[in-house]
Amino acid sequence: MIFLAEKYGIDLNDAVINTGNINRLAGFLKTAEKGGSLSVVAFGGSITQGSLASSVEKSYTCLFTEYLRNKFPSAQIRYTNAGIGGTGSLYGAFRLKRDVKLHKPDLVLVDFSVNDLNNPYAAETFEGVIRQLLSLPEKPAVIVIGNTYYDRGESSQTIQADVCRHYGVPMLSTDTSIYKAVLKGTLHRQDFTPDDLHPNDLGHQLLSEILIHFVNGIKAEPAGDHSETVPYLFSDIYQQTAEVSVELNGFASDGTKRKSIQDRFAEGYTASKKGDSITFTGVGRAIAVAYRQVVSSTDMSPRAIAVVDGDEKHAVVLEGWFGETWGENIRADVIASGLAYGRHTLEIRIDKTHDNDTKPFYLIGAGFAGGRPDIMFMDPVCTHNVWGGTRIRDDFGYSIEGDDIGECWGISAHPNGDGTVDSGVFRGRKLSEIYEKHPDLFYRRNISAASSDEGCPYYDDGTVLTEEKSVFPLLIKIIDAKTDLSIQVHPDDAYAKEHENGSLGKKECWYVLDTPAGGGELVVGHNAKTREELREMVSEGNWDELIRTIPVHKGDFIQIDPGTVHAIKGGMLILETQQNSDITYRVYDYDRLYHGKKRQLHVKQSLDVITVPAASEKNCIIRHDVLDSKLKDNEIEEIYKCDKYTVMRIKVSGNTRVRVSDRFFTASVICGSGAIDGRAVRKGSFFIIPAGYGEAELNGSMEILFSKV
Repeated sequence: MIFLAEKYGIDLNDAVINTGNINRLAGFLKTAEKGGSLSVVAFGGSITQGSLASSVEKSYTCLFTEYLRNKFPSAQIRYTNAGIGGTGSLYGAFRLKRDVKLHKPDLVLVDFSVNDLNNPYAAETFEGVIRQLLSLPEKPAVIVIGNTYYDRGESSQTIQADVCRHYGVPMLSTDTSIYKAVLKGTLHRQDFTPDDLHPNDLGHQLLSEILIHFVNGIKAEPAGDHSETVPYLFSDIYQQTAEVSVELNGFASDGTKRKSIQDRFAEGYTASKKGDSITFTGVGRAIAVAYRQVVSSTDMSPRAIAVVDGDEKHAVVLEGWFGETWGENIRADVIASGLAYGRHTLEIRIDKTHDNDTKPFYLIGAGFAGGRPDIMFMDPVCTHNVWGGTRIRDDFGYSIEGDDIGECWGISAHPNGDGTVDSGVFRGRKLSEIYEKHPDLFYRRNISAASSDEGCPYYDDGTVLTEEKSVFPLLIKIIDAKTDLSIQVHPDDAYAKEHENGSLGKKECWYVLDTPAGGGELVVGHNAKTREELREMVSEGNWDELIRTIPVHKGDFIQIDPGTVHAIKGGMLILETQQNSDITYRVYDYDRLYHGKKRQLHVKQSLDVITVPAASEKNCIIRHDVLDSKLKDNEIEEIYKCDKYTVMRIKVSGNTRVRVSDRFFTASVICGSGAIDGRAVRKGSFFIIPAGYGEAELNGSMEILFSKV
């Protein structure tokens, strides 16, 4: 192909700022070559929209798409121009779902380089756009184009290039190609841009050639893909955006229907009188608004203020007119950033009008960003125990040396094994710290409650969290018993609070992951009829007569209430869900030695707390055949519910969704593999889905145990 760029001394190779990971782009081209159906979306500002081209067909993204159609005549390639003049990536982050996602793109051409130039939040908002695009279900290829001001060579290319390199996204630039030719004198600005910014037909042709040349150079499909789970570079706030309108008080909904993406002022809100207001409520860490500014020489419009959470001292002014002459402007502003995660309110109120106002104040919308917190994938803590084995390493893949690995604390905020989040915004932080500083990640706050102070979160039903939930309430672990664990018992909350420095008691349950061939055994309960008989049997060491052993099989569930004598026998592999406590009283330890000494027993405490008589076996165990009879693919089955936790199970086959609303879920993958919202998980993966997360998409072939409080 002969490029017009050569005539003007433009080296198209110079346009490539970052080749990136071309796996998705190579896949797009392969599908086109095979005659598949594909969607191309151009996403940006006025240059993307085609400003100063003689027709939409002459815009560079349309020219590029026509090239693809000609190159792949058997393919069905749809084209959507989602450019809106005067807008940058801030507005783009909030409208992406509406203007890009709905078109199910396979390739997205992105250009916010000049409109982001004066945006102090541009690094965060542009990164939000890229993270949103990479995480779309279609896994589209993304190419970023950097335009520039040709009179001074300014753009936001440097920051955007950093983001593109971080995520492996290809980036092309006019600054290092077209503008370079301008500086050399082989191309004159007035030939391709009347206003030193927007390209005419020649300029759009040159831009399209930059894209075409790059795509023509795609030869191979490398291994691997972009990863939307890559830790953020600047911020993850604008990856999740939402808008919720709660109350109109003087503002009116605009009944004008949006007929195309470029209908900029439609389906918004209007107001003309001082005191008119509108209130939005949402969950997030940042709040932004988009509104119209009319040209001051012909029209004026009322002024509004934006107030977050009732803080009038820090109100932000939204001026409804501006001093330009080129036309009405979409103004997007960040009203608040760095907010504590949780629910916030935004009131927009008209505070000033003018005698010559001819148009009302027009609010396009308000959005809350960072409103969907990350799923917290945990890096567990493993322990060495005298009775431990190697299955936590061999079966679950955890890298830990030794042949005595007894426990894997998969989800824990206990001081003896505080887990660490391995990715996302909280990467490297301890679960206890996150729980203390971000309670809204775990319990949805009822902000209308009169006592909803920062230190006392409320459930949405208005009930106060109990005192025990001042610390993370659960501990989830895998136990590999190569040999028998000690005969033991746990106290309840009241006894532990009085005798164990205010600790929680320990109610727990077991899900049998595996047994020795033919089945295994567990100690659950005892045979003493009275407390006097219990004391006598313990003092005389009549363990065979005292303890009650029950046979178990893979998939059985056993509830261990405080006061229940219990022990895991050798050869068993257990997933344990328990209160966040490490208080264990050993009644008997088989007189074995650990580092040459017998381990400490707690006979007095044990006798204090053991329940007499013991609960019946049928009240402690739910058999696997009963549980399996209720389990249906892709449906959550509730296994057991008590005052401390609810344990659930799901068998994922293909695709399904799980909704998490007012209280967090812990999750333990007990077999198989798959993904949750695009993050790969496998047997042994542990994660927490925060409160208010909404629907999480699961796919693959795996079983997961969930728990909640």
